[in-house]
Amino acid sequence: MIGRLPGEQSCLSLVWAVLDRASKGWRGLTMTPDALRHLQDLRRQLLEPPTALQPDAVEEAAVDAETAAA
Repeated sequence: MIGRLPGEQSCLSLVWAVLDRASKGWRGLTMTPDALRHLQDLRRQLLEPPTALQPDAVEEAAVDAETAAA
């Protein structure tokens, strides 16, 4: 656990040191176009709200389900 830091500068120094140390393992990591597209798709799924179904589509699906059951 880290105690209280005396000021903004010491906090930023600590954060920078942690990021610098962690980033040493990131060097040499290549991002292919497929990987970038996959990350963009994941970001879009997480950040954009899902699209609502059209009321007509819901009614049609219910009718289709009833006729399939019959």
